[in-house]
Formats: sequence, C-alpha cells, structure tokens
Amino acid sequence: MLPGERQVAPELSGIRRDHLARYEWAARTLPPACSVVDLACGVGYGAFVLAEAGHHVVAIDCDAEAIAYAREHYRHERVEYRVGIAGAVDLPAVDAAVCFETIEHVDDPMPLLRALRTAAPMLLASVPNENVMPYTGQAFH
Repeated sequence: MLPGERQVAPELSGIRRDHLARYEWAARTLPPACSVVDLACGVGYGAFVLAEAGHHVVAIDCDAEAIAYAREHYRHERVEYRVGIAGAVDLPAVDAAVCFETIEHVDDPMPLLRALRTAAPMLLASVPNENVMPYTGQAFH
C-alpha cells in the first residue's frame, strides 16, 4: 500500500470520520439489502459498513495488499473482496455501485462511469471538494 493514500486502521474507530460518513450515508441511502459493488474499496472498512447494514457487497481494489488487509480486518459474510483495476475490471451486475474518492484519480473518468452505469442503475460517488477541505500537501489529490 502506498503510504498516506489510504485510511488504514484495523478497527472502524481508527478511520477518519469523514471517510466513514460517506459509507454510513450510502448504507442508509441504498435500497434495503441490495447488492452493491464498492469500487476502489481500499482496506475494506466501507464494504464492512455496508454489509453491517444488510447489503451484499463485492468490494474491488487494485492493491492486492489492501485486499489482503481487508480480508483480515474487515471480513464479513456479506462481503466478497476482489483485486481489480477501476475501469479495467469486469464489474458484476448489481443493484448499486459506490465509488468514493476514486474518480479524481482516473485520467479519463468517462469509461469508468460508463462501466459503473452498465453494472448498476444507481451510483453513489464522491470526489474531494477543494473549497471545503483543501488537499494542499496531499500527494494523492
């Protein structure tokens, strides 16, 4: 894993509040017990939050080390963790997709957005808002 790129903690209490809030919002916004893909899931805390809310999650990240961490610390019977690259992986057909803090990392986001639209009729996404929380000094934003 690249240092500083991800929120990494073995328990939810160690994850930054704004990062957890996105997934808590998604868990409430998604239809009950839906199937969802969490694209660029990182170390899996968000997929865990979604699963705890009753959703069935396919969580995908390009970093095999992050997926291994997720499987160790955020395993859940309703989560399947997979290694894959956003925009290059075949996404499963699901009820919804979440893609938080990822789109801004893709040079041309349109193919990724089209793939997400093909996989799911509902997309919940977020990107950094420089006007609210400047990312000065953050290498990944």
